[in-house]
Amino acid sequence: MRALTRLPEPLILVERGQIWLDSLLASGKTRPDSTKYGNPNIRLQLNSISFHKCYYCESKLKDRSSEIDHHIEISININLSYVWSNLYLACDNCNTKLNHITIPITQALDPFTNSDVEIYENVTFIDELITAVNGSVLGLNTIQKYRLDSDLLDKRRITQLKYFYKFLDQIRLKQIEDGGRELTLDEITAINHFKQIDQPYSLMFKIIIGQIA
Repeated sequence: MRALTRLPEPLILVERGQIWLDSLLASGKTRPDSTKYGNPNIRLQLNSISFHKCYYCESKLKDRSSEIDHHIEISININLSYVWSNLYLACDNCNTKLNHITIPITQALDPFTNSDVEIYENVTFIDELITAVNGSVLGLNTIQKYRLDSDLLDKRRITQLKYFYKFLDQIRLKQIEDGGRELTLDEITAINHFKQIDQPYSLMFKIIIGQIA
Protein backbone atom coordinates (compact mmCIF):
# COMPACT_ATOMS: atom_id res chain seq x y z
CA MET A 1 0.00 0.00 0.00
CA ARG A 2 1.16 3.51 -0.82
CA ALA A 3 -0.42 6.89 -0.14
CA LEU A 4 -2.63 7.99 -3.03
CA THR A 5 -4.15 11.29 -4.15
CA ARG A 6 -7.65 11.16 -5.60
CA LEU A 7 -8.07 12.72 -9.03
CA PRO A 8 -11.13 14.84 -9.92
CA GLU A 9 -14.48 13.08 -10.06
CA PRO A 10 -15.29 11.77 -13.57
CA LEU A 11 -17.85 13.91 -15.36
CA ILE A 12 -20.26 11.00 -15.85
CA LEU A 13 -20.39 10.48 -12.09
CA VAL A 14 -20.97 14.17 -11.49
CA GLU A 15 -23.81 14.19 -14.00
CA ARG A 16 -25.37 10.77 -13.33
CA GLY A 17 -24.38 9.72 -9.81
CA GLN A 18 -27.42 11.14 -8.02
CA ILE A 19 -29.77 9.90 -10.76
CA TRP A 20 -28.32 6.40 -10.44
CA LEU A 21 -28.70 6.50 -6.67
CA ASP A 22 -32.32 7.71 -6.83
CA SER A 23 -33.11 4.89 -9.25
CA LEU A 24 -31.41 2.34 -7.01
CA LEU A 25 -33.28 3.47 -3.90
CA ALA A 26 -36.60 3.51 -5.77
CA SER A 27 -36.03 -0.03 -7.05
CA GLY A 28 -35.69 -1.50 -3.58
CA LYS A 29 -32.57 -3.39 -4.65
CA THR A 30 -29.77 -3.83 -2.13
CA ARG A 31 -26.88 -3.77 -4.61
CA PRO A 32 -25.97 -1.03 -7.12
CA ASP A 33 -25.53 -1.75 -10.81
CA SER A 34 -21.84 -2.54 -11.39
CA THR A 35 -22.06 -1.41 -15.01
CA LYS A 36 -22.75 2.09 -13.71
CA TYR A 37 -20.02 2.53 -11.10
CA GLY A 38 -17.80 0.41 -13.37
CA ASN A 39 -18.28 2.77 -16.30
CA PRO A 40 -15.08 2.90 -18.45
CA ASN A 41 -14.54 6.60 -17.66
CA ILE A 42 -14.77 5.92 -13.93
CA ARG A 43 -12.50 2.89 -14.19
CA LEU A 44 -9.97 4.89 -16.24
CA GLN A 45 -9.76 7.57 -13.56
CA LEU A 46 -9.41 4.97 -10.80
CA ASN A 47 -6.59 3.27 -12.71
CA SER A 48 -4.82 6.58 -13.25
CA ILE A 49 -4.78 7.27 -9.50
CA SER A 50 -2.74 4.16 -8.70
CA PHE A 51 -0.85 3.60 -11.96
CA HIS A 52 -3.04 0.57 -12.69
CA LYS A 53 -2.33 -1.03 -9.31
CA CYS A 54 -4.58 -2.41 -6.57
CA TYR A 55 -5.02 0.34 -3.97
CA TYR A 56 -4.34 -2.10 -1.14
CA CYS A 57 -1.62 -4.57 -2.19
CA GLU A 58 -0.07 -2.80 -5.22
CA SER A 59 -0.55 -5.72 -7.61
CA LYS A 60 -0.46 -4.53 -11.22
CA LEU A 61 -3.92 -4.85 -12.77
CA LYS A 62 -3.21 -4.45 -16.47
CA ASP A 63 -3.18 -8.18 -17.14
CA ARG A 64 -5.71 -9.12 -14.47
CA SER A 65 -9.33 -8.16 -14.04
CA SER A 66 -9.57 -5.21 -11.71
CA GLU A 67 -12.54 -4.88 -9.40
CA ILE A 68 -14.11 -1.68 -8.10
CA ASP A 69 -14.44 -1.85 -4.36
CA HIS A 70 -16.84 0.18 -2.22
CA HIS A 71 -14.51 1.15 0.59
CA ILE A 72 -17.44 1.62 2.96
CA GLU A 73 -19.61 -1.37 2.18
CA ILE A 74 -22.98 -0.89 0.56
CA SER A 75 -24.51 -3.01 3.31
CA ILE A 76 -23.39 -0.30 5.74
CA ASN A 77 -24.49 2.71 3.68
CA ILE A 78 -26.19 2.20 0.31
CA ASN A 79 -26.15 5.98 -0.25
CA LEU A 80 -22.43 5.68 -0.97
CA SER A 81 -22.99 3.41 -3.98
CA TYR A 82 -21.97 6.06 -6.51
CA VAL A 83 -19.93 8.43 -4.34
CA TRP A 84 -16.55 9.08 -5.92
CA SER A 85 -14.60 9.10 -2.65
CA ASN A 86 -15.96 5.63 -1.81
CA LEU A 87 -14.80 3.93 -5.03
CA TYR A 88 -11.45 2.15 -4.79
CA LEU A 89 -9.67 -0.18 -7.23
CA ALA A 90 -8.84 -3.65 -5.96
CA CYS A 91 -7.41 -6.92 -7.20
CA ASP A 92 -9.33 -10.20 -6.89
CA ASN A 93 -7.61 -10.96 -3.59
CA CYS A 94 -8.13 -7.67 -1.78
CA ASN A 95 -11.74 -7.20 -2.87
CA THR A 96 -12.65 -10.24 -0.77
CA LYS A 97 -11.82 -8.16 2.30
CA LEU A 98 -13.17 -8.87 5.77
CA ASN A 99 -16.44 -7.09 6.41
CA HIS A 100 -16.95 -3.90 8.41
CA ILE A 101 -18.24 -5.78 11.46
CA THR A 102 -15.10 -7.92 11.68
CA ILE A 103 -12.64 -5.05 11.09
CA PRO A 104 -14.03 -1.53 10.46
CA ILE A 105 -12.17 0.48 7.84
CA THR A 106 -11.47 3.07 10.52
CA GLN A 107 -9.24 0.48 12.22
CA ALA A 108 -7.12 -0.21 9.13
CA LEU A 109 -4.78 1.84 6.97
CA ASP A 110 -6.34 3.81 4.13
CA PRO A 111 -4.21 4.89 1.12
CA PHE A 112 -6.19 8.15 0.85
CA THR A 113 -5.96 9.23 4.49
CA ASN A 114 -2.65 7.73 5.63
CA SER A 115 0.67 9.08 4.43
CA ASP A 116 3.54 6.96 3.16
CA VAL A 117 5.29 7.58 6.49
CA GLU A 118 2.29 6.31 8.45
CA ILE A 119 1.99 3.24 6.24
CA TYR A 120 5.73 2.59 6.54
CA GLU A 121 5.50 2.88 10.34
CA ASN A 122 2.82 0.19 10.57
CA VAL A 123 3.60 -2.47 7.94
CA THR A 124 6.88 -3.89 6.68
CA PHE A 125 8.24 -6.81 4.68
CA ILE A 126 10.62 -9.70 5.30
CA ASP A 127 11.32 -10.68 1.70
CA GLU A 128 7.84 -11.23 0.20
CA LEU A 129 6.15 -11.69 3.59
CA ILE A 130 4.21 -8.72 4.93
CA THR A 131 4.07 -8.15 8.67
CA ALA A 132 3.13 -5.47 11.19
CA VAL A 133 5.84 -3.21 12.59
CA ASN A 134 6.43 -4.03 16.26
CA GLY A 135 3.01 -5.69 16.51
CA SER A 136 1.17 -2.57 15.34
CA VAL A 137 -2.58 -3.15 15.73
CA LEU A 138 -3.24 -0.85 12.78
CA GLY A 139 -0.78 -2.85 10.70
CA LEU A 140 -2.20 -6.20 11.78
CA ASN A 141 -5.76 -5.05 11.09
CA THR A 142 -4.79 -3.86 7.62
CA ILE A 143 -3.09 -7.15 6.76
CA GLN A 144 -6.06 -9.15 8.02
CA LYS A 145 -8.79 -7.00 6.51
CA TYR A 146 -7.39 -7.00 2.97
CA ARG A 147 -5.79 -10.45 3.19
CA LEU A 148 -2.41 -8.98 2.36
CA ASP A 149 -0.67 -12.10 3.69
CA SER A 150 -2.53 -14.54 1.43
CA ASP A 151 -0.63 -17.26 -0.42
CA LEU A 152 -1.76 -15.68 -3.68
CA LEU A 153 -0.12 -12.34 -2.88
CA ASP A 154 3.00 -14.04 -1.53
CA LYS A 155 3.39 -15.79 -4.89
CA ARG A 156 2.84 -12.58 -6.84
CA ARG A 157 5.38 -10.70 -4.73
CA ILE A 158 8.01 -13.44 -4.84
CA THR A 159 7.79 -13.46 -8.64
CA GLN A 160 8.76 -9.78 -8.66
CA LEU A 161 11.45 -10.37 -6.03
CA LYS A 162 13.09 -13.13 -8.07
CA TYR A 163 13.33 -10.77 -11.01
CA PHE A 164 14.80 -8.05 -8.76
CA TYR A 165 17.44 -10.32 -7.21
CA LYS A 166 18.43 -11.66 -10.63
CA PHE A 167 18.84 -8.07 -11.80
CA LEU A 168 20.89 -7.25 -8.68
CA ASP A 169 23.14 -10.28 -9.22
CA GLN A 170 23.89 -9.10 -12.75
CA ILE A 171 24.97 -5.71 -11.42
CA ARG A 172 27.15 -7.29 -8.72
CA LEU A 173 28.85 -9.55 -11.26
CA LYS A 174 29.57 -6.49 -13.38
CA GLN A 175 31.07 -4.76 -10.35
CA ILE A 176 33.38 -7.75 -9.74
CA GLU A 177 34.40 -7.87 -13.40
CA ASP A 178 35.28 -4.17 -13.15
CA GLY A 179 37.55 -4.71 -10.17
CA GLY A 180 35.01 -4.31 -7.37
CA ARG A 181 34.04 -0.76 -8.23
CA GLU A 182 31.20 1.21 -6.62
CA LEU A 183 27.75 1.31 -8.16
CA THR A 184 27.40 3.76 -11.02
CA LEU A 185 24.72 6.44 -11.00
CA ASP A 186 22.87 4.57 -13.76
CA GLU A 187 22.92 1.36 -11.71
CA ILE A 188 21.63 3.14 -8.60
CA THR A 189 18.86 4.71 -10.68
CA ALA A 190 17.93 1.31 -12.14
CA ILE A 191 17.76 -0.28 -8.68
CA ASN A 192 15.70 2.57 -7.26
CA HIS A 193 13.27 2.24 -10.16
CA PHE A 194 11.76 -0.79 -8.41
CA LYS A 195 10.56 1.37 -5.50
CA GLN A 196 8.92 4.06 -7.63
CA ILE A 197 5.23 4.46 -6.82
CA ASP A 198 4.21 3.41 -10.33
CA GLN A 199 5.87 0.00 -9.93
CA PRO A 200 4.22 -3.11 -8.44
CA TYR A 201 4.86 -3.68 -4.73
CA SER A 202 6.85 -0.46 -4.48
CA LEU A 203 6.57 -0.37 -0.67
CA MET A 204 8.11 -3.84 -0.44
CA PHE A 205 10.98 -2.78 -2.69
CA LYS A 206 11.43 0.48 -0.81
CA ILE A 207 11.96 -1.51 2.38
CA ILE A 208 14.20 -4.15 0.81
CA ILE A 209 16.35 -1.65 -1.07
CA GLY A 210 16.70 0.35 2.14
CA GLN A 211 18.01 -2.78 3.89
CA ILE A 212 20.65 -3.59 1.26
CA ALA A 213 21.76 -0.03 0.53
